Amino acid sequence: MKNKITILALIFLLFVLSACRPKPSTSNENLIAIAVGKTLAAQPGPTIQPTYTPYPTLTSHAPTLEGLFCEYQFCIGHPVEIALFDAREAENPSLYSEGSLVAYSPDTFTLLVWQLNHGSDDPQFMLDLVMKDGLGSRLGNLDVNLVGDLTFFYVPTSTASAVLPVGGAAAWICGDRAFGWMAYAPNKEIAYSLFEEAASKFRCNQ
Repeated sequence: MKNKITILALIFLLFVLSACRPKPSTSNENLIAIAVGKTLAAQPGPTIQPTYTPYPTLTSHAPTLEGLFCEYQFCIGHPVEIALFDAREAENPSLYSEGSLVAYSPDTFTLLVWQLNHGSDDPQFMLDLVMKDGLGSRLGNLDVNLVGDLTFFYVPTSTASAVLPVGGAAAWICGDRAFGWMAYAPNKEIAYSLFEEAASKFRCNQ
């Protein structure tokens, strides 16, 4: 029994002595290594960049004709990919009585102008107005289209742009206003489809 107590006492003494042993000092190199490791661990990971999704241009196919512009008490169709906006200066914006809108992209250009009609039954003067300042000239025969209760005059036009080699212009009267429209496109099918979309969705307060 006495031997057993002695052994337990020795074990306890060894435990106490080992606990009181001085701990090895950490060198400056170790401290620096620890600090660097903590700094690197705290750095944010690389941000995953969003991938670019290429969208087809209008040169190879007709534009998606589902857009609708409604302002100045009329509505008109346009390609959904591009938007119509006021082409006039901010200090002289478009009004109900007169104005102009444009829409463009690398593959299309559209211009719409309007003014009070003053009683004329023939809107062809708007063709000259929309093509002024060298924006094209008439080519081919004038095409008359009855769309709903409105009569639209359409004619192919020349263009000064090699990128958009085909153009078309249209004119019509709705209520007390006359409208002129023009578009440039890569080919005549797209130019005419732009006109059809504009005319088929056109409405005004008469």
